Amino acid sequence: MTISTINQVKPIILHLNSASTAEVYQIFDDEPFTIENGTIISENIFIKNLKAYAKISSLAPAQLPDISIEDSQIQATYKTLDAEWNSERKQLNLLISAGNNQWFPVGSISLLNPSGYPYRIHNLMDLYTDNLAVELGLSGRVGVQLQNVGTGLLVASDEITIHGSYVKEIVIDDSPQTITNSNDFAVSISGDNSPILAANPNRKYVALTNTSPEDIYLNLSETSQAGQGILLKADGGSYEFYTSIINYKGVITASTFGNTAAITGIEAI
Repeated sequence: MTISTINQVKPIILHLNSASTAEVYQIFDDEPFTIENGTIISENIFIKNLKAYAKISSLAPAQLPDISIEDSQIQATYKTLDAEWNSERKQLNLLISAGNNQWFPVGSISLLNPSGYPYRIHNLMDLYTDNLAVELGLSGRVGVQLQNVGTGLLVASDEITIHGSYVKEIVIDDSPQTITNSNDFAVSISGDNSPILAANPNRKYVALTNTSPEDIYLNLSETSQAGQGILLKADGGSYEFYTSIINYKGVITASTFGNTAAITGIEAI
């Protein structure tokens, strides 16, 4: 068995504005991975980076917490939380799903109009995981939902942009394919563009051997020229490939420098 891993990095971009409703918005929608040759063993999605840009200009500016030098650390924390969650605000809930359209909350962020700043940046990864990535498997998804906490949803010039990236890791078995049928053949080669095999969409394997005292130049194309291509040395030079590794199912031709040569071969399907 030959195991290979493919990593696809894909962007995440979701924009919410005054037209957005209280429905759940899936942050990304991944397309199934397809492979022509080989077998997919597993697929796993990892969110590596996820942030939210929030500009809430429809609200009055939220004032910074009034923390004095006499306040203890606990008192300062409570004042900060009070300013964050009891100021005039909007709210964005973060959700997760196993891919069955059932969504479950994992956290919320308070959307304020910060005094002195035109916008805020929230690190959403902190609410989903303490690790470096959110592991979702093949079908897991993350989503967001606006919630009315007394000031309505997004209005006017309010906007939120959720951005980041995820990695889709695909593990495949690209071992040579099982051969169910094969065709033995022998052809003569003279000059350029001598046909060896016609195109075959069912081709899985090809093996070619030079059985003549002349060098042969093989080309995986409809044309060939002596001195160019894959050299099959005289008296036994050979070449083989599985289409699971070299995905070529088209015409194969060969050439020599003049004297007639011969190739024997096997094409398997």
